[in-house]
Amino acid sequence: MQQNEILNKRNLLMVITYFFSTLIFTTVIVSQLFNQPYYFLGISIGSCLILFALYYVKTPPKVLQIILICTWHMIVFLFNYQNVTILSFYTFIWLIAILTIYRSFIITFINIALVFIEIFILDKLSMIPYLSFKSDGYLLLLGFLIAVCIMSIGQSYFIKNIWLKLEKSAIDREYYLNSKHAYLHLFFEQANDAIAVFDLEDRVIAVNPAFEKLYGWTKDEAIGRKLPLVPPEHKEEAKKRINMLKQRQSFHLFESIDMKKDGTVFDAQISLSPILSPHGEIIASSVISRDISYIKENENLILQSEKLKLVGELAAGVAHEIRNPMTVISGYVQMMNENPNSPYYEYTKLIQSETERIELILSEFLVLSKPQPNQFIPINLVEALTEVANFFQYELQQKSITVNISNEYSHMTILGNKNQIKQVFINLFKNAIEAISDGGIITVEVCKDEKDIYISIVDTGCGISPQVLDRIFEPFYTTKTAGTGLGMVIINKIIQDHNGTIKINSQLNVGTEILLSFPVLMEN
Repeated sequence: MQQNEILNKRNLLMVITYFFSTLIFTTVIVSQLFNQPYYFLGISIGSCLILFALYYVKTPPKVLQIILICTWHMIVFLFNYQNVTILSFYTFIWLIAILTIYRSFIITFINIALVFIEIFILDKLSMIPYLSFKSDGYLLLLGFLIAVCIMSIGQSYFIKNIWLKLEKSAIDREYYLNSKHAYLHLFFEQANDAIAVFDLEDRVIAVNPAFEKLYGWTKDEAIGRKLPLVPPEHKEEAKKRINMLKQRQSFHLFESIDMKKDGTVFDAQISLSPILSPHGEIIASSVISRDISYIKENENLILQSEKLKLVGELAAGVAHEIRNPMTVISGYVQMMNENPNSPYYEYTKLIQSETERIELILSEFLVLSKPQPNQFIPINLVEALTEVANFFQYELQQKSITVNISNEYSHMTILGNKNQIKQVFINLFKNAIEAISDGGIITVEVCKDEKDIYISIVDTGCGISPQVLDRIFEPFYTTKTAGTGLGMVIINKIIQDHNGTIKINSQLNVGTEILLSFPVLMEN
């Protein structure tokens, strides 16, 4: 393939040389420097057009090479056939010299042999005027002819090797550049990280498929546009980075918040680099980014796990070390409270309420302590839910809260601990009642699919802010004055122990929806 490309380039050079030679023939004929008929001019121009046509229709290089050699010999022979002079004989020397472009000893030898055969034919046809050749010009012509022949043969042996090395070097360099370009293209197209190139005005020049997948913008949509890849609240920071980038500063693996085409935001790890021209001028910038939301989520889970582990370790010691003295304190306080006329009655009542609060915290600690093997049994989930709803009847009536329970799957059974499941519902109902002002509604809906049963608890309360919602399962985090910050942690742990899930959606001043799911054991 490479040899054909080289031969094709040499054929092109021969065609171009033939074109300029045709211009010379045309000039000397029109100016009547040689006594040549005008039909020779037509043959010369016509053959030139045919050679260009053969090249552009991509004639096989070997075939075109043979046609070129034959055409050259034909035109030179006809030029001398019409009017042989010492000057016209120099065209044979030109022919030998020009055909050495092919760097082939065989072609060079054939060309020299053909030239002498053509001269011999002209001699036999008595076309050579020997009287005009008997001069110093004839000796000069003969010397040139011999020198060109020797040079052509010498070139075939010696210079050819030099040219072959140069050509091999050029081919290797071209192959290297093509390979490098191909590798870079493959890297750009197949990289897992999103890559984009921007001009100095922050318009997109190129994007890879990973960018399209991550950000949602197709290549046709992105190229030539300024894309909103940063949320509005982070635009100022992005502008500062762009200005610093134009001052040749780079940013390596810094964390940011980026925005997709549909407006959703995600945690991104980004590298920004200026692209320099060979002269050191900044001509563009590159951005490599990846979605690290899952890494952030894992970090939060690890942090949450560490906190729960710490709570569990504390629970094991606190419960046993504090409960014994607290039992004594609680007993004596109760005895003191038996006399309402005591001057310390108000204080002892306060002490009793606080000791009960300590007891509550200790009970919640014990739930989070090192888990013991659970003896799960089949339980009716809807039945446990109804019992809890009945338990809160008094509080519901006091605040005029209506509870609507969809009881379509009343015989659904799961495997679990009934007391723990009831504790989940108690905490959720308690939170919903506290969030609702007078006259609110709590809607409980039960549905299922082939594997899981779903319980949706929706209230019309004050809702939860996004900041609180992000930290709702964090131990000791609470917005309540009398809260411990462990209620939702306990709920989450119990649900996880039952192989279930919990999802919370909330809007301020609208309400909260909590969706629980548990794997179904059977349907009676």
